[in-house]
Amino acid sequence: MAGVQGVNSNERRQYASRLFESQRYRAAARVLTDLVAAAPRNLDLRMLLARSYYYTAQLSLAEAELRKVLRAEPTHASAHLALARVLERQHRCSEAAPHMRIADTMTARDLLALRHPSSSSPRMAA
Repeated sequence: MAGVQGVNSNERRQYASRLFESQRYRAAARVLTDLVAAAPRNLDLRMLLARSYYYTAQLSLAEAELRKVLRAEPTHASAHLALARVLERQHRCSEAAPHMRIADTMTARDLLALRHPSSSSPRMAA
């Protein structure tokens, strides 16, 4: 897909996903950067872009994307976990710890809700 400009955004998303799945993270990041610029509120695209950056050791770019996801959706457990991993990889463990705790807590809550399907709400009472 040499000339990506003439291709619709859905095909470009699929192409970026295929690049990512085939571990061509730098190429995926190039396509995803344009897609995120065109759809900045699409958190799935931002997460995939952040992961592409992570796998290519572009950690400051990964961190920036993950922080944007968390500003838009503070309860995004995967973004907290990914940000914790990025910060750990930068030897910023004290900054990573709260994000890891949040991700662990959210995951535990979700697993507990799955075990008790009779409850009317998937979230536990505070």
